[in-house]
Amino acid sequence: MDPDTIIELNHGAGGSLMDTFLASLLAIYKTKSVEGGIGADELDDGATISLSADTILIVSSDSHTIDPIFFPGGDLGKLAATGTINDVVMMGGKPIAITCALLIEEGTKYSIVEKILQSFAKTCEENGVAVIAGDTKVLPKGLVDSIYISTTGLGKRISPNVISDSNVQLGDKIIITGSPGMHGAALIAGREGINLQTELQSDVNPLADLLLPLVKEGAIHAMKDPTRGGLGSALNEFAEKSNVGLLLEEDKIPVKSEVNGVCELLGIDLFSLSSEGKAIMAVSADKAEEILQALKNHPLGHEAEIIGEASSKYQGKVVIQTSIGGHRLLRKPLGEPIPRVC
Repeated sequence: MDPDTIIELNHGAGGSLMDTFLASLLAIYKTKSVEGGIGADELDDGATISLSADTILIVSSDSHTIDPIFFPGGDLGKLAATGTINDVVMMGGKPIAITCALLIEEGTKYSIVEKILQSFAKTCEENGVAVIAGDTKVLPKGLVDSIYISTTGLGKRISPNVISDSNVQLGDKIIITGSPGMHGAALIAGREGINLQTELQSDVNPLADLLLPLVKEGAIHAMKDPTRGGLGSALNEFAEKSNVGLLLEEDKIPVKSEVNGVCELLGIDLFSLSSEGKAIMAVSADKAEEILQALKNHPLGHEAEIIGEASSKYQGKVVIQTSIGGHRLLRKPLGEPIPRVC
């Protein structure tokens, strides 16, 4: 990037502008992986470190600056724990530990900090994740907006195969575990000055219980939670990194009417809205129906659907077959349509 480039919100919003920004930042580092494991250059949900022939450690790092810190369906604490847990799960890992660093604005009430941390702790405890380290800083008023949380998640890989964005294989079926865009739509609907008076809530939920039993057979080749940049960004990363085409059926994508209503009212692309409790998966074709049924049998996956497949056509691109029989290219969005969703 040009040294005089002014950093914008979209440079951190999970889309194509962020890709360019990250490429420039990563060029600064020299050593970016450990002994051939997945590292920073792969831009995956986490990194891998081989500790022994049988033990692969998964490490994921994240920061959370959502506004507001209490939102429909969750809060900053639940979001920070959930996002980190899910990033480890997307790599085929069982989360075991997490760190928690707090940046707190001077003047924030202790009761707010306590409530956020209680939510963080509850989410970790329910998922068998130990809070093993952290840091706390209090900054002068105006330098932080209430509370920010930075985390590092640790897990043990339990999948027999590498689950990575770059591992989508030709013929794989693409599965989504439920309706996309609920987190972003819930935030938009409740933001000050908009208030659409909907009961829509964020889908923020850890996915370990839903997905980890399914990774052990090796039929899941890639997984991703479509957070910043939404489904459009996540699907394009699959296609670009794996050098396959993804051909999707629009009618198969389960979309809640409330989410669709928010998008139509405000002119927002559904595929750019974030989720915090959904995953997309590239699954071996011969196991796809079996995995789909297992997802549907779980409360967090009852809306799961097979929405397409990986093809040798349209390499590196995502193409949607529309409800009227046409085709359109799903481009990677510039970023999230609203700032600070996670």
